[in-house]
Amino acid sequence: MENQQASFVLIVKQAFADYQVGDRIADPERVAAILAGENAGQVLKVLN
Repeated sequence: MENQQASFVLIVKQAFADYQVGDRIADPERVAAILAGENAGQVLKVLN
């Protein structure tokens, strides 16, 4: 997969792992991993 910007980003609404409230996550691989895992409810999907 090319290093491509996702059409949306995640904004952390509840701290987890090394992420704090308000952090913006744009890396497509991290976005996919978070949405597939147990912390999917801790983030908001926001159009990029």
